[in-house]
Amino acid sequence: MIRTEQLRFAVGSFALQDVSLHVAPGEYFVLLGPSGSGKTLLVECLCGLNRIAGGRIHIAGADVTELEPRLRRIGYLPQDYALFPHETVAGNVAFGLKHRRLSGEERQQQTRHWTDRVGVTHLADRFPGRLSGGEKQRVALARALAVEPDVLLLDEPVSALDEYTRDTLCRQLHQLQRDTKTTTIHVCHNFAEMLTVADRVGIIDRGRLLQVGTPGEILQRPRNRFVARFVQVGNLLSGRVTGGDDRWLRIVGPGGAEFRAVAPPGGTIPEDLHYIIRPENIALSAGVPQETREGATVLNGAIAEVVDLGPLVRVTVSCGGDLDLLVSLGKREYNGRALRCGDRVHVSIAPEDVHVLED
Repeated sequence: MIRTEQLRFAVGSFALQDVSLHVAPGEYFVLLGPSGSGKTLLVECLCGLNRIAGGRIHIAGADVTELEPRLRRIGYLPQDYALFPHETVAGNVAFGLKHRRLSGEERQQQTRHWTDRVGVTHLADRFPGRLSGGEKQRVALARALAVEPDVLLLDEPVSALDEYTRDTLCRQLHQLQRDTKTTTIHVCHNFAEMLTVADRVGIIDRGRLLQVGTPGEILQRPRNRFVARFVQVGNLLSGRVTGGDDRWLRIVGPGGAEFRAVAPPGGTIPEDLHYIIRPENIALSAGVPQETREGATVLNGAIAEVVDLGPLVRVTVSCGGDLDLLVSLGKREYNGRALRCGDRVHVSIAPEDVHVLED
């Protein structure tokens, strides 16, 4: 439904650099990256608000690179919502319908349909200045959807809202997208927000698309150190390859600890590399574990810190030398073990859970 090929666009010293992106029909795609990474610029290029310097843009199978924004069949919800202050809620929602061949009654019906869908019909006669942030977001969303676009682009749609309202509206956005099956790109910099809505996610930084995949793929198998840090992998380590075979690499990490890892497919493996171990993939036990997966690394250490995160508890295990490992436990699991700082414990890590990065 959306395809860009080697898209390039520059503003001053910043540039989108050869961005190639495919989004499938009916997909909810999240473009995730830090502030200033180029997320909004890319969305504005898709809309036609920025004239690109190179590459092509295809929407619904048609090359729209040279088309005016109004001809691209895109619904756009900008970060500030851009509601017309002198139009009522109903007037804002109906705005895009004025350019379609609809009777006055048909426009009213369409407007009522979409204000009903987003729950703002009771505000139809109110002006934007008298709306809350969440109400403005719903009105802007109804206006974008009323024209029945092929593609919906949402630029930081909930960033200005409080946490409770943000979570509620994200769930509503996801359900509405499921109901309408509108191909959607949602821009954000909040990792929890992405997890609430995304079918797939693209990580962007400094104008480059670094990795695209499902949320699970990005979490468990980040491509490089930037992505690993951005998605907060927990344990990002460096080490030296000391050997290996057809199945596993042997890596000596901090404090001389030896890990086995699944060798990455293809290419030359450098002697010095970086790797990650997700905290939820580390098994923790009071004594030496009786059963471990084949090739697992087993280390002993002491609990250095316990942080209660609500449904999860983050435990830091000091394994000697420079090696501290973060371990994530469910609250019930943690309470059942009665672990305390200073307790001696063992951790075990399967080779499949040691992921080697590309840089």
